[in-house]
Amino acid sequence: ILLVLKDRAGTKPLKARFDRKIKVMRDERLNIQKRIGAQETISDGDREKFYSTHYYGAIHVLTSIPSFRTVDRLSEALRLSKVRVQEMVDFCLRIGILKQTGNELMPGSQHIHIGNQSELVLKHHKNWRQHTVYGLQFLDPDDLHYSACVSLTNADAFKIKESMLNNLKENVDVISKSAEEVAYVLSFDFYKLIAK
Repeated sequence: ILLVLKDRAGTKPLKARFDRKIKVMRDERLNIQKRIGAQETISDGDREKFYSTHYYGAIHVLTSIPSFRTVDRLSEALRLSKVRVQEMVDFCLRIGILKQTGNELMPGSQHIHIGNQSELVLKHHKNWRQHTVYGLQFLDPDDLHYSACVSLTNADAFKIKESMLNNLKENVDVISKSAEEVAYVLSFDFYKLIAK
């Protein structure tokens, strides 16, 4: 409706007003945190520590798989010392990201997501991109990697963002209902080659 109203607007200021409203609506539609319904519930200091390295997220995910529910197995899988893994596990237990039942570690009731408005989002993305670049050296044929530089219209760029966000929501729904057997890293990028 806003696009139609913009096209029918008789003055430049009115067109600009509809442009601003369209931008606000698009920005809301492209907000991943709102799209997947994630909520932030840990303190700023704990969130900063959690996003200081990808290992905290990896430990959280790996403990959802029965064969990785001990410090020994996590240490072996992540190629970190048991002392370091124990420190990270203790932190995750304290903030509720993990829980311990007997000798087994499992994901806790606390969930964590970082939105684009957070100053830590850059660190979070860099951590996982560095992990991805490191993993490329192994060239596992079961992994999927795609990189391309493309040119297209602004309207088609918005369509692709919408498609990716819809696909992300579908994937998050599948992941949330899936039994834990194997751990994957999910990331995708689609951004302007030259920033304004």
